[in-house]
Amino acid sequence: LSNAGIYIAIEKGYFKELGIRNELTSFASAAKMVPALTAGELDVSVGSPSAGLFNAIAQGAGFRIVADKGQVRPGYGFTLLAVRKDLVDSGQVKSVRDLKGRKVAARAKGIIQDYVLGMRAEEGGLTFRDLDIIYIGSPNQVTAFETKAIDAAFAVEPWPARLVERGLAVRFRTPDQVKGLTPLQVAAIMYSGKFIQERRPVAQRWMNAYLRGCKVYASKGAQDPEILAIMEKYTKVPAAIIKASIPPYQDPDGKLVLGSLSEQIAWYHANGYLQEKISVERAVDLSFLK
Repeated sequence: LSNAGIYIAIEKGYFKELGIRNELTSFASAAKMVPALTAGELDVSVGSPSAGLFNAIAQGAGFRIVADKGQVRPGYGFTLLAVRKDLVDSGQVKSVRDLKGRKVAARAKGIIQDYVLGMRAEEGGLTFRDLDIIYIGSPNQVTAFETKAIDAAFAVEPWPARLVERGLAVRFRTPDQVKGLTPLQVAAIMYSGKFIQERRPVAQRWMNAYLRGCKVYASKGAQDPEILAIMEKYTKVPAAIIKASIPPYQDPDGKLVLGSLSEQIAWYHANGYLQEKISVERAVDLSFLK
């Protein structure tokens, strides 16, 4: 759902006006995109900054984070902890501490889900390693909840809305409820080194069109009928489910929360995901926003 700015800009012809045609392709997570982004096979990548992304930059990869794509702020906790409804209803899980030793699903290793789960565990007096983390994709998480193969999952909307609709899980705790965690930079726009260096005018026009889409999203809101129709068209998720989802916050000017990115880098390094603790300045290129 945090691709809203992109989908709006495509649908409203903002890219087309600037001579740009987008070819969309899907990956399981932003971490899976790193090789293609490093090789310049992708011009633009969207998703959550990950340990793999920061490791690649530390090793000399030329891609950079260039703009915001989705943040958690108060009321915008769109990426959250979902817990099996029967465990909550029975009182077996009343707090994050009750998840110690239980199976908790995340989408991929070394991405922001690990970071937020780790911060939540610490809030409950646990460590990240006190949770039995297993890595499975969002669609398979639904099946895992149905078969009770997992007790909880770090899920991104609209998947929590689907889980709630089916009576499988409840939204247990959102990141904006964790003290000191917000604003949290969850998703970002990334440009390949080739795109930045060899096609800079196109990269700038792409950014200009994208930000027009972000401004429309910010002004109209996620519940606007036109926005819901656009999102349904491009995500194939029913508008009713999107409407029932907690929306992401998107900065209308594409501004990143650099402090949040810096804290993520520090956490990945402290927990053995990063070989080298890089500065946030090495990971970003803010010139296109300027």
